[in-house]
Amino acid sequence: MPRPRKLPEGMYPRGRHYYCDFYAGGHRIRRKLATDLDATVRILVELRSRAQKGDFGLLDNDYPLDDLRREWLTHCGQALKPASVARYVECLDNVLPRLGAGRVSRLRVEAVLAFRQERLAGGVSPRTVNMDVGALATMLRWGVQHRLIGSNPLDGLGPLPHDDPKEGRPLTVEEVRRLLDASAPPWRDVWYAFLVSGLRKEELARLTFRDVDWEARELVVRGGVAKNHRERRVPIDAGLWDILKCQEAGRGARRPGKARNPAMTARVEARFSRDHVFVSTQNTPLTHRSGPYHAFLRCCAKAGIERETLDAEGRQVEHVDLHSLRRTFATSLIVGGADPKSVQELLGHRTLDMTMRIYAKVNAGTKRQALNKLPYGQGTLEREGVLQYPAKAVSGAS
Repeated sequence: MPRPRKLPEGMYPRGRHYYCDFYAGGHRIRRKLATDLDATVRILVELRSRAQKGDFGLLDNDYPLDDLRREWLTHCGQALKPASVARYVECLDNVLPRLGAGRVSRLRVEAVLAFRQERLAGGVSPRTVNMDVGALATMLRWGVQHRLIGSNPLDGLGPLPHDDPKEGRPLTVEEVRRLLDASAPPWRDVWYAFLVSGLRKEELARLTFRDVDWEARELVVRGGVAKNHRERRVPIDAGLWDILKCQEAGRGARRPGKARNPAMTARVEARFSRDHVFVSTQNTPLTHRSGPYHAFLRCCAKAGIERETLDAEGRQVEHVDLHSLRRTFATSLIVGGADPKSVQELLGHRTLDMTMRIYAKVNAGTKRQALNKLPYGQGTLEREGVLQYPAKAVSGAS
C-alpha cells in the first residue's frame, strides 16, 4: 500500500479542498486553493514566489482578477455602506466580463476603450460608463496600495468628458419661504431641519433621539452614519429645538400607519419606529426608498419652485433636488460671512478643498452682484438663452 504523500509546509486539507496558511512580509496568508493535490502544490509555489517578490519590491501583475475582486469587495464590505458596495458590485459586473482578462497582467487599455465605446453606442451615458471603469480603476489602485499587484494598468486613463454636469442649485430666500408655507406636516419640519442643520439625507433620516444632546443642544452625527465616517456635532437652531421637543413629546403616541392591503400594512408595521426623530406619515423611518424625494418634488411644485433651468437648446443648466436644501444651508453660511473652517466642520467635509469649491461658486455670484451696484454702470448681463422649466405636479409615494 503506497504511503500517503507528505504535504508541503503551509498547506493542509479540509474536506475535498486544500488550503494554504503561511506568513510573508509580516502578513498571514490563508486561502482556499484547489481540490487536486498537484494543482494545489503549483498554486502554493506561485503564491510563495509572489510573496517573496513582494518582500523585495518586485511585485508583478500576474494576479487573478477574480481573487483581486473578491478581496477588494471584502475590504469594501468592512469599510463602506452596503449601498456603496452594491454599486461597486454592479459596476464590476458590467465591465469585467467584457474585458476578456483572467489576470491583471492581461488587462489592456485598448479593451477598456472598446468597452466604453460599446456602452456609449448602446445609449449609456458617459457618467455611467465612467462609474463602471472608475470602479475597476479603484480596485486596481487598492491592489497596488496593498501590495497585491505591482502597478495599475489603467493608470493615466482619464474619464469620458460629458456635457451634462450634475449641477444642483440652492434655493433663494423667497423659495425657502414658499416651500415651507406650501408643505404640510411632517414634511415642513423635515425641510426646515435640513435647512438649518445641513445634514445629508441619510444623516437626517437615521437621526434618533439618542443622537440629540439635550444638554449641549447639539445634534450628534455618528461616525457610522456620516458619509466620511467621522462623528460631528451641529448646534441646534431655536426653531429646530422646538420641533425636536415636540417630536420627543409625541413619540409615545405614534402608531403604525395603514397601507392599501394587508401585506403592505404588515411591512409598515415592521418598520414602525418611535426611536427616529423624523418619520414619514406612516411613522416609519425616512430611509426607505425615495419617499422624502418624491414628497420634496410635490412640495416644490405646490410652491411654484422651478426645478430645472434649461438653455436655448433644451439642455439642463441647473436643477433643484432634495440635496438643494443642504446647498442652501452651505451657501447661506458663506454669504453670511462664516469662515471656511467652520463651514467645513458643519457640513462634515473631509477636506477644506471640498468646502472651498462652494465658496468659489458663491463668489462668482457675489462678483456679479457687486458689479450691479456700480452707481455709474448699467448692470451685468445674464447668460443668453436660459429658459425656466415650468413646475409640474409630481406623483409618487409619500
